[in-house]
Amino acid sequence: MAISNKRLRSVTGAGVEAQALASRMMTLQADAGLTIAMRMPMLMKGALGDSRGQREAAQAVNEKVSAVMESGIAASQAAAMFWWGVALNPFGQVDFTEAAAKVANSTLEPFSKRTRANAARLGGRSRKG
Repeated sequence: MAISNKRLRSVTGAGVEAQALASRMMTLQADAGLTIAMRMPMLMKGALGDSRGQREAAQAVNEKVSAVMESGIAASQAAAMFWWGVALNPFGQVDFTEAAAKVANSTLEPFSKRTRANAARLGGRSRKG
C-alpha cells in the first residue's frame, strides 16, 4: 500500500522536528557540562567570600529563573498555536508528534540560548548562533 503525499509530508515534518530537538539536546548538554565545569571553582571561591564568585552565583540563579519563566511562556504559546490550528481546521490532518516536538523545541530555546552564551563567556570564546 502506497503512502499518501500528505502522510509523507507529515512524517517528514515530524522527522525534521525530532532531529532538530535531538541536535538541540546534544548541544545543550555539552554547553551545560562545560558551563558547570568552569563555574564550580568560581562558586567555591564565592562560598568563601570572593565577590566575583558571589556575583556569578547570583547571575546563575537569575538566569535559571528567567529561563524557566520564558520557557513556560514559549511552551504555552507553541501549544496554543497548535490548538488554534486544530480549531480553525478541524478536518485537516493533525500531527501530534510534530506538534509535540515543536513545543519541546520552543521550550528548550531559552535554556539553550543561555547555556550557549555562558559556555562562550566562561570559556573566553566568541559566541556563534
